Amino acid sequence: MDTAELLKNIKVGEKYEVITTWHGVPVRIKQEVRWVSVPDRLISFDFSDCKFKRAFSDEKVYVKLGELYLECDIFSNIRDELVLRVNMVSPPPPVVIREFVRVEPSESKPVYVSFCAGEDCIVSAKAVDVSESGVGVMLSKEDVTKLLSMLNNSEVEPYHKTFSMVIELPEEGSISALGELKNILSKDEGIYFRLGFKIELKPADLKKLRSYIMKRQREILDKLKSL
Repeated sequence: MDTAELLKNIKVGEKYEVITTWHGVPVRIKQEVRWVSVPDRLISFDFSDCKFKRAFSDEKVYVKLGELYLECDIFSNIRDELVLRVNMVSPPPPVVIREFVRVEPSESKPVYVSFCAGEDCIVSAKAVDVSESGVGVMLSKEDVTKLLSMLNNSEVEPYHKTFSMVIELPEEGSISALGELKNILSKDEGIYFRLGFKIELKPADLKKLRSYIMKRQREILDKLKSL
C-alpha cells in the first residue's frame, strides 16, 4: 500500500500513535486527527491536551498505522495543532525496535568516557548518549587517531575491536566496561567524529548505569512537561 492510500485510510476524529524522541528519550503519545490532506501529504493532530509539545520540534516523527509507520517531518507546531508532512512509509523506527532506552547526559552533569591501555588512559571525552548496552562519544580527528593507535597496527580494521573503558557517572561514580567499536560517523566536515560502542559491564556496574539512566530519563521527561 502506497503513502496516498494509507493517508486516505486515516480517519478524522480517531486517535493514532505519534512517536519521536527528545534528548534520546522516546516520546510516544496518542492524539486525535483533525484533518488530512492527501495531495499535500499532510496530517493534522489535535494538540490541545498534549503535555509533550516541545518534544515535537527537530527530530523525525513517526505515525503508527497498524503494523506500518509513516515517517514525517514537522510542518507546523503552533498552539493546539501539530501538522506533519509525510515523507514515506517506513520500517519500524529505531526508537521502537531499540531494546534499551538511550539518554543524552546533562550538560551541567556530563558523563565522561576514558579509553585505557593498561594503567594509562589515552583519550577522554564526554558521552553524547548512553544506554545499558552502548555509549556514543564525539572525538576530534586527532583523538580518533590516538584511540586507534591502541590497536598497535594501523592496518587492523577497527570495527568490532574492543577497548577498555572507564565511564564516569555524575553521582554513581566510575564504572569499568569493555567497549566494542560499532560505527564511526564523520561530523563537521571531518573535524569531529562520532564513535558508537557496544559495551559489556559487570553486574554491579550495570546496576549503577541502569540507575543513572532511569534518573536521567525522569529528569528529561519532567523538564519536557514543564516547558
